[in-house]
Amino acid sequence: MKKINLNILLGTLLLLFSISSCTDLDDNEVVDLTRETITKDSELFGLLESVVNRGDDPIENTVCIDFIYPFKVFIYDANLVPQGEVILGGDGQFSAFLAQLPANQSISISYPLETTLSDGTIFSVTNNAELKIAIDSCSREDIISYCSGLFGIPQGTCVWEIPYIEGANNDFAGAVFTADATGTITLYHHNATYDGTWIFLFLNDELHLNINLEGTSTTVQNWNYNFKIISFTGETMGLQTPTFSRTLVKKCSSTQLYTIGQTGPSGGIIAYDKGEFTNGWRYIEVAQDDLIIEEWGCLNGEIIDADYEEIGTGYQNSVAVTNFHNNLTNYFTNPSVCSSLSNGTVSSKTAIQLVINSKDDWFVPSMLELLLLYDNLKSVGLGNFSDELYWSSSEESVSSAKCINFSNGEMSALYKNSPSIKTRPIRYF
Repeated sequence: MKKINLNILLGTLLLLFSISSCTDLDDNEVVDLTRETITKDSELFGLLESVVNRGDDPIENTVCIDFIYPFKVFIYDANLVPQGEVILGGDGQFSAFLAQLPANQSISISYPLETTLSDGTIFSVTNNAELKIAIDSCSREDIISYCSGLFGIPQGTCVWEIPYIEGANNDFAGAVFTADATGTITLYHHNATYDGTWIFLFLNDELHLNINLEGTSTTVQNWNYNFKIISFTGETMGLQTPTFSRTLVKKCSSTQLYTIGQTGPSGGIIAYDKGEFTNGWRYIEVAQDDLIIEEWGCLNGEIIDADYEEIGTGYQNSVAVTNFHNNLTNYFTNPSVCSSLSNGTVSSKTAIQLVINSKDDWFVPSMLELLLLYDNLKSVGLGNFSDELYWSSSEESVSSAKCINFSNGEMSALYKNSPSIKTRPIRYF
């Protein structure tokens, strides 16, 4: 398998032409995929022969790579210190850029670019020279022109969100990507932001998404891959590597404006308006009814990333609580694996699985989000709340979680297995 020394992170997306991701194409239109031939006495043929060692005929075994333009790449020196950036608008420009790039510099694409060929062998592009050959050898500018701009989203309009999926790895559920038409992206996760680029490209007739986030954190390392897209509907993207898969869902700002107390899009009540669409939401909608009475969770189980109190953190708290209990062996049927004093119910788990009017993105509010429900709704007689204690999703300690008494707005902390505490789910949109 060939290797390429390009420090580029690409996320991979498989897009079958039969589902016509390029929606502007007429259903009956035939796209000409004719590729230029390379003469045997040409300089390019010789270069191909030196770097592509699969079979006797380099031309026959060439794999095409086509990018979705325009996109931006960052340039780094040998120590990965940023040196500049460039927006690339086509194969010719990209090829020329690679040709003049100094050997001690790299760009924001993650290697290897890898695919399995029809005969079962692995084709891998691992350096600038091989990438240039793959770009120069065959071009599908006609298809690319239809798709250009398809994935760029105006800032403040839409984001790509990682949803909670039962049975999947949900470590990044609730995280969101923002992206513009050049492929400049920001990942928002656990109150932190990570900047970088993503680039769409065709690799052996498969659409890939290459993601490169700056830095060396664990979060960055979990996203810096060349993903193959295994599904795409325009609203969802299924990403896959050889070892794991992820799903992204497009989430856009509401075209309707709401005021506090007004009925929300899923039949709930608007409890908060932060004034603009950021990190995937502007409004908080609260459900009309409480959940069934359940415990906060396992007594004496410390949960990482479930102690946030701020507005906008309830979902990540609820995901962290749910993930923790999902990872305990049979906790819901055998709570003694964590504590003999718990009954196996988890309010966050129930909220995460809730579906109301086709919306499945409910969760337990953080402490300050719960206070919003009291101040903006309960205190003025809205929301059908009881004069009783309500759980937040914010952990206080190993054994306790935070709550609010809705008879007077007083905040306190109770044991996680306390009985008779109510829960009211909310959602962002």
